[in-house]
Amino acid sequence: MQHRFLSILVSLVILLSGCIASVEEVPSSDPPLQLSFSAETLDRVEDGGSEFNLKETLEDKPVLVLWVAAGCSGCHDWTKMIRESISNGSINASFENVVSIHRWSEIESAEQVMDVFGLEENNSYYSPWPIVLPKETDMIVDFETGIETDFSVIEGFNSPGTPTVQLIGQDGVKMWQSKSYWANFSVLQEAWDVAEMIST
Repeated sequence: MQHRFLSILVSLVILLSGCIASVEEVPSSDPPLQLSFSAETLDRVEDGGSEFNLKETLEDKPVLVLWVAAGCSGCHDWTKMIRESISNGSINASFENVVSIHRWSEIESAEQVMDVFGLEENNSYYSPWPIVLPKETDMIVDFETGIETDFSVIEGFNSPGTPTVQLIGQDGVKMWQSKSYWANFSVLQEAWDVAEMIST
């Protein structure tokens, strides 16, 4: 009788061992498909505050991201074309928000970005939309869970070069991307068409 009891007890321990063992999470080798992040801005009126939050911005409509560097001629060209296209009505600003993200925080200072893109009176590359300055320590957040990942903002967006234009849907998914160095209106129109389609 005692032998039978012992056999049942051993069997139960073996069967239930998986139920009481702790589950170890294996970190993902890829950033989440739906992503967000928070980072400092230039803190101008146009930036809407000292911190930018992608998920909050996406509540309104999709976001067109322009990855920029102060010394990048193609970035100047894209900035000028996007601003002029919105201003003259050749693209409809009601379908998406525009955000410039500084790509090279370890090389260029916030002052350099301000001098090139931040001041309306300084030059023709002024950006009348938020300019975001992520640091290497700013991490991607999973859009759905709000949990911070092990991926930097740059890594989360697939380490874009400058200029790179990306369209982020309202669910935090990258919907479209162009790496055309010089500004191209037909490429911009393509992004706008995608934004209109996903926001209606």
